[in-house]
Amino acid sequence: MPGVPFDDERETIRNDGGRVIDEAGTPLAGVYCTGWIKRGPSGVIGTNKKDATETVELLLEDAAAGLLGRRADTDIADLLGERGVSAVTYGGWQAIDGIECARGAEQGRPRVKLSSWDELLAAGAGEAASR
Repeated sequence: MPGVPFDDERETIRNDGGRVIDEAGTPLAGVYCTGWIKRGPSGVIGTNKKDATETVELLLEDAAAGLLGRRADTDIADLLGERGVSAVTYGGWQAIDGIECARGAEQGRPRVKLSSWDELLAAGAGEAASR
């Protein structure tokens, strides 16, 4: 990615706990990374969750400190819509969660995941997902 400093030796984006940093160690405002690009190709899903949590905590800390700034007053939903991006809101995520949990209950399991983008987007948009 242009402008994002890459550590060729470690094969990761240069970062401090998930905050992307330049060669001098100075954080790049509003730029973060997580997962393998942050720490290298190691770990399992649990490692990635812990890693993502660390990065998000730093992002929220920076937001609370006013370090992120706003680039525009455009609502993100409007911006995504203008760009033709299908997005799922928190309410949509709750709908997906409800469907997956209901499917799981039918089988005596905690959940049965929706397995295609079409199902996820349909459920997230409030439509009935096909079984």
